[in-house]
Parts: sequence; structure tokens; C-alpha cells
Amino acid sequence: MFMIFLTCVFAVLIIFSVLSARLIRQLYPRIGRNNIYFRVLLFNIFLLAALFCSKFIPGESTVISVFQQFFIIVFVTEIFFSAFALIVNCIIKIYDIITDASVDLSRRNFLMKSALVPIEGMVLYGSLIEKNDVVLNKYDIKVHNAGAWKDIKIAQLTDVHIGSYFSIDKLRVTMDRLAALNPDILAVTGDIFDDDKINAEAIALIGQYCGKFRYGIYYCWGNHEYMRNMTAIKKNLAKTDIHVLTNESIIINRGDDKLSVIGVDYPQDRERFAMLGETYMKNALNGVPSDSVKILLAHHSDFIDNAFANHIDLALTGHTHGGQLGIFGHPLFPGFKYVRGMFIQDSCYGYVSTGAGSWFPFRIGCPPEITIFTLV
Repeated sequence: MFMIFLTCVFAVLIIFSVLSARLIRQLYPRIGRNNIYFRVLLFNIFLLAALFCSKFIPGESTVISVFQQFFIIVFVTEIFFSAFALIVNCIIKIYDIITDASVDLSRRNFLMKSALVPIEGMVLYGSLIEKNDVVLNKYDIKVHNAGAWKDIKIAQLTDVHIGSYFSIDKLRVTMDRLAALNPDILAVTGDIFDDDKINAEAIALIGQYCGKFRYGIYYCWGNHEYMRNMTAIKKNLAKTDIHVLTNESIIINRGDDKLSVIGVDYPQDRERFAMLGETYMKNALNGVPSDSVKILLAHHSDFIDNAFANHIDLALTGHTHGGQLGIFGHPLFPGFKYVRGMFIQDSCYGYVSTGAGSWFPFRIGCPPEITIFTLV
């Protein structure tokens, strides 16, 4: 999985370095004469290497954070502007072929340079504003057998990715905000503890809030926890009152009515993901009363299919970050069967949160979120 990720990163680096160099040659011929392709590629490699190395600097530093943000803005600007230029040039070539007319190159280049202003505005907005604007979304969930559990509120927190782009202070503010909403349960659906330097502090911080939620905090594993020191994460979680659900469930009673909080692990083997998912669900549902209200915590949104198949009332997932790029409330690049928002099948609900953080700190049309679900 990591090798696939690295391959994608280097492919993007090379492709957009070539596109950026070509664009520089087109718009600024004097600058683009001497080894421009090599120079742009070398510059982008430097940016990526500096960004990668900065994540290993201990402690939180404003200076490091500013440099990280600068590198990201430069690279994202390259990607957006190069993609825009590529589309425009393709349209012009098609227009030339259809109309057999020549385009005024000076006018085209002027318009292309002018487009940099709104594109850069969009990049700055996505880099500095939207990625930090954690919105609150609320949903009513119709459960036919809610009984005594009617009006219970369940909060979801997912994909924080604690570290360079989501500080301990921001986590504290987010937890304070969640607690102030007075939910009865907090469901934490993975990819929270993503930096070994501060994971222990982050776990202890979330653990301090267990008493703020009437029925406690419940947690399932995400894939990024598996990329860290899992032994240390498990050891520190054991020191708190956070309920860690690994293919298991906890039954909560309210009078004669029961609510089952079910949690599944993250399948690490992509080739056997579906099979493992079914096995994890089967183990997690063992002992769950059929007449209970069932809430599933899963990191990967593919588990929504498992939830529907097993008549789970509400499945809470994340992992996708909603695609991080969206238009009119829909993901620009889907990538997953369930990417963002609410899905309903046979009175069962499955939700994919956009996540409270960003593994890559840039969002457009897809703000980070915390979520409240009320059973009605």
C-alpha cells in the first residue's frame, strides 16, 4: 500500500513538473530556455523533501508551520495552474482544428497569466481558510425500534491526523466544542493518532473527556494508526476509559431497551479486504441482540455495504476525507464507492465523514467536519 502511495506521489511530481516547465516556456520564453524541465523538477523535489523532513522535527514550531504551508501553496499552485493551462491549450487546439483559424498567441498568453490571480486566490483559500474551518453537521436518524434510545445524540470524530497539520491545541478546541454539544456518545472512527511524537499526549487528552459523554467514548482503528507505533498507542489507550472496539461490541442498557456499539478493525490486506471485512463484521456482531439499536464504527467507508447487509441502523465511517476537493457538495474525484455524506438503504443509514483534519492540508468545496446524529 505504501509503495502504491509513493508511486502516485512521484508520478504526480514528474507529470506536473513537466507541465509547469512547459507552461513557463510558453508564458516566459526568456526564463524557459535553459534546462527549464530539469530546474523545475529539481525545485519540486526540494520542496517535497523539505516538507517530508519537516514532519520529523520535534515539537510544534510556528516557523516550521509557515514554511510547510508555503511549500504546499507553491506546489498546489503549480498543479492547479498547470492543469488549467493544459485544459485551455487542448481546447484551443481543438478550436483550431474545427475552425481552421489561428489564435493570437500574445492574447492567449495574456489571458493565461491573468487566470493565475483567481487560481492563486482559490489555492490560498483552500490552504489557509477552508482546511481550518471545521463545520458542524447534524442529522436525524429514523430508527423504528429506538424505544428508550429515542433522542440520544451520537457525535463522530474521525481523521484528525494529529501532527504537523492538526496540533494538540486544535484537538483540545475540537474536543471542547464536541463536549459543549452534550452528546451522549462520542464515536471516534480512526486515523486520529498519526504522529508518534505526540500520540501519547493526544490519547491522554481525549481520555480526559470520557466523563463529558454520558455513555462514554468508543474508538475503532484506522489505517494510519497501523503506520505508527501500535504497541505504544494500545498501551496509552489502555490507561484511559476510552472503549477500544476491535471486532467486538458493547451493549448498553436503558431499561429494557438495548443499544449495541459495534467496532471493526481496519483490514490491512487490500487483496483480501472484502473477505476480511466480512469476517470482522461476523466477529463483531457475535452476541449482539437482534432487537437492539445497532451503531457501527468502522474506519473504511466500504463497511457501509457490510452494515446494510447486516441491518445496522447507523454506520459511521471516514477514511476518504470526502475527497478533499468538491463541487456543489459532491466529490470532484470519487475514488471510493462511498466518498462523502449520508447513504440510506432499507431504513439503514451509512455515513462517510469528511474528517476533522487533513492528511494533505488542502481543501476546496469539502470542509472538515464534526458530526452529531440524533436518533428519532
